[in-house]
Amino acid sequence: MSRSYRKEVKNMDNQNNLVRMFKNQVVVSSVQLAEHFDKEHKNVLRLLSSLLSSANKQRLSKHFFKSNYKDETGKNNTMYLMDRDGFSLLVMSFKGEKALKWKLDFIDAFNAMEQEIKDNQHQISADLKDKLYTTSIELEKIKIHRHKLFEESMNQSALLNEKRAELLRYKAFRDLIIAKQLENDSAGLSYDDVDEIDNRIFGEID
Repeated sequence: MSRSYRKEVKNMDNQNNLVRMFKNQVVVSSVQLAEHFDKEHKNVLRLLSSLLSSANKQRLSKHFFKSNYKDETGKNNTMYLMDRDGFSLLVMSFKGEKALKWKLDFIDAFNAMEQEIKDNQHQISADLKDKLYTTSIELEKIKIHRHKLFEESMNQSALLNEKRAELLRYKAFRDLIIAKQLENDSAGLSYDDVDEIDNRIFGEID
């Protein structure tokens, strides 16, 4: 295996800790498998090609994702990402104590990452519930405030209507006084005249 290839693998391992997230799935790369299982990457790719061209290729394809990586020269090289099931199928034939150790290490890495995802989802769910509860409280406060403003507006409207009605009554009272004054040829109005006008206007309205 070339030095540049090993350096690229080492950088990927340090960054991803054996597994990574890809399209909301926990995956491992064929590059990492080749390094840890002491395989030539081209041989791993050959094995993958054989799997993906078999009679079950359609069922297998959902577990493997073609990708690429750059070596230290900047050249793009083909690799595959695989989920837990794809990993299990690929390494099934790898034998030996070291291979078994790395199988277990990768399985532990898959388990740890999947557990972390579940924990994060639970935390997000809890945070979302808290935010929804807080939002509902705020909305209820807004609703109460709007209702209060509506009642105040209705009260003000009723008071304004009452004032308008009162002004209309006084205007009518004034107009009748003027009319009565003219009828009496400026002789003035008696108390009985005023009472009559008052009863005609305010008595009818009340």
